[in-house]
Amino acid sequence: MATGFIYVVTTVTKDYLQREFCNVPTEWRDRLYFGPCKRPMRPKMKCRDYVFGISPSNTNPRRILFAAKIEDRITFKDAYERFPALHGPQGPIHICPVQGTGFFPTSKYRHIPGSIHEKDWQSDLAIPELDAFFVCSKQDNWQGRWLGVHGPEIDDQILSFLKKCSIYGAKGLLSNQNIDATLRTPIAYGGLYRGLHLETSQPEALLALMGTRMGAKPTDLDYLKVPKPSSRQSGGSGGGKSYRKCGC
Repeated sequence: MATGFIYVVTTVTKDYLQREFCNVPTEWRDRLYFGPCKRPMRPKMKCRDYVFGISPSNTNPRRILFAAKIEDRITFKDAYERFPALHGPQGPIHICPVQGTGFFPTSKYRHIPGSIHEKDWQSDLAIPELDAFFVCSKQDNWQGRWLGVHGPEIDDQILSFLKKCSIYGAKGLLSNQNIDATLRTPIAYGGLYRGLHLETSQPEALLALMGTRMGAKPTDLDYLKVPKPSSRQSGGSGGGKSYRKCGC
């Protein structure tokens, strides 16, 4: 049975766009890629699960920014070898494989200078179960692509679904229902709003709610081609360029 993971993408601007190409999820060519951050989610995410991103509190209204099915779960070593275009500092692959010493992760990885998570990459990869990089399925109609400002607004019906989801924090399950959620804070637990995510055993139901609001035909998707950060920043290799820290 597939699980749906739902979280707030904190790196998004008020215009519903990712600030940098290195921020995850990263849209490249015809797929979304999910790398560092969201430590409570990553050990549990597996192939055929779904992941949904909600716009942060600086956006009004709150929207679902993307919905994607996980096609492949691989290590960062495999990701580094398979996707050179996603290497840091421009891309979301912030570490590279090495023959190191000591304990994991320094026994297998080193940080790529200038990449995201410069100061906390070891805690982001604290255990082998966090050595997970996710490749989402190819774009299919509106699924698997960054929707941005065209993503469905979180209305009362979508909020009702979100309230029935289990809510998790850094230490695990907080509640079997997301009862504190509102239209302005769709993922909430008491006074907590950051570092949380939802899980549902019915991701297809949320996809169906999104589908009734998207209404786009496969042949009429030009309006979904929203601007996105480029992997080719000025300066070629990107050396010396400072990137905004990835929000978690």
